[in-house]
Amino acid sequence: MSKLYLKVAGVVGAVCGVLGFASSAKASLFTLPTSSVASTTAYIGEFFSDLSPFIYLAIGIPLAFYVIRKVISMVAGRAR
Repeated sequence: MSKLYLKVAGVVGAVCGVLGFASSAKASLFTLPTSSVASTTAYIGEFFSDLSPFIYLAIGIPLAFYVIRKVISMVAGRAR
């Protein structure tokens, strides 16, 4: 019986999906000004350029500790 429910739910879901796609393809919910994409990408670019020192620190500090640990282990291995 549960297989029947799954099949019916799948068919109903597919039909609703097709009907929803067809209705949304015709109508537009909102319109965007032509300059909105350019201003948004400019804002994102400025945001990441301002954030770049923190990103470099977040990547660089763990990387520096990793390299220091590897160098110490190489030197300690040769001293024995």
